[in-house]
Amino acid sequence: MIDSLKIGLVVFGITLVGLGYWHYISVVDDLATARAEKASLELQLATVTDIANRNAEAVARADAERRAAVETLEFLQASVEKNSKTSRLAESEIDNATAADDGDVAPLMEALRESRFGGGR
Repeated sequence: MIDSLKIGLVVFGITLVGLGYWHYISVVDDLATARAEKASLELQLATVTDIANRNAEAVARADAERRAAVETLEFLQASVEKNSKTSRLAESEIDNATAADDGDVAPLMEALRESRFGGGR
């Protein structure tokens, strides 16, 4: 009986060591897999971060270009408004000019006046 108990304990010990070794190998494999996934994820993170940074720079450039375009358009609109006001004042002065102010002009200018403001003398 003592011999069978010793044999049982030896078998139990071998089984216990075998299961421990199997668990250790399993944990080492899981660790290697986790490290490989970590490396892959870090590479993906670096790639996505680089893309995000380039996109942010592109957005900043596009926003600066948009602001410059808006400033240019506002300047041009103000110029158009100023020119329109000046043109309306000039047209009003021409329309209200007295007959004494009217005189001979170059044929080209006369044709332009007639096409622009209409009517003859």
